[in-house]
Amino acid sequence: MQISRQTMQLQTVEILKALFALPGFDSVSIKGISPASPDDSQAVLSAIDASWHDILSDVDFKVRIAVHPSLRSLAKPLSHTLLSLMGLTDGILGLSIQGNACEIQEEAVETVRLCLATGYRADIIFEIQWNENVPPLSACENAPCPSPCDAFWFIAVQALGKLLRRDYLIADHLAHMLIMEGLVLQMEMRDAKYGTNIHRYGYGEVPAYQNTDTEAFAFLFDKMEPAGRRTAENLCRAALTYNALTGRDSSNESRREIFFALWNCYLQGL
Repeated sequence: MQISRQTMQLQTVEILKALFALPGFDSVSIKGISPASPDDSQAVLSAIDASWHDILSDVDFKVRIAVHPSLRSLAKPLSHTLLSLMGLTDGILGLSIQGNACEIQEEAVETVRLCLATGYRADIIFEIQWNENVPPLSACENAPCPSPCDAFWFIAVQALGKLLRRDYLIADHLAHMLIMEGLVLQMEMRDAKYGTNIHRYGYGEVPAYQNTDTEAFAFLFDKMEPAGRRTAENLCRAALTYNALTGRDSSNESRREIFFALWNCYLQGL
C-alpha cells in the first residue's frame, strides 16, 4: 500500500471519470475547483494541492446530479446505488452515509464518507435533484445497503487518523465505540446460545476484548507516548475482537488485514 500526492491524484481522476459517466451528472467541485472533465489536469492538480496536508488527508467532492423519481421507492440511501454505478462498492474498506434523499420530495443532500481498500479517503456530497427526464438507474436498484461492517471499519479509520494526529480524546472515544460494537455482538451471540435476551444473572463471561492479545501488532504503537499507546491498544483490541466475533464473514477478515496495512502505511508516511 502506498499513499502519496501522486496516488491521491490518480485515484481522484478515476473517481471523476466515474462521476462524469453517471446518468444525470451535472457538475463536481473539489475545494471550490471544478474540473471541466477528468482530463482537466490543471484543475485536478490544483484540487489535490488544496486537499493534501499529509498522508492522512482526504478529498472532498461536491457533486450535483439529477435522478429519476422512480428511485424514491428505495428505502436505503440513494448514494449507495450511485457508488455501485461508479464501481466502488467492492473496493471499500469503510463507509458512512448521512442523509436519505428517498425520504425527501425535492432537492436533497446525501453525504458519503469512505475509505477505499487502497487507503484513499474521500467525502462525497451528493446534491440530488429529482428529474423525470433522466434515465432511471434500474441497473443498480438492488445494490445492497451499507452493512454494519462498513460502518465499523469507517469508524476505525477515523479513530486511527485522530490517534496519529494526537487527538487522543476523540480517538479513544471512537475506539470505545468500536469496543461497544464487539460487546453488542457478544451479547447477541449469548442470546442466540440461550434462546433469550432476558438474563437475571450472568454466566461469568469475560468480555472478548479483554482477552484479545495485541502483541503481534505492538510494533505499531509501542513507541508512542503513554496516552496514545493506551488509545492505540484499545483500537487494536477493538479491531481484532470484532474480526474474531464476525469471523464467519470472509470480507471482514480481509478488511482487518487492510486496516493494519493502512496503519503501518500511515506510520511510514508521517
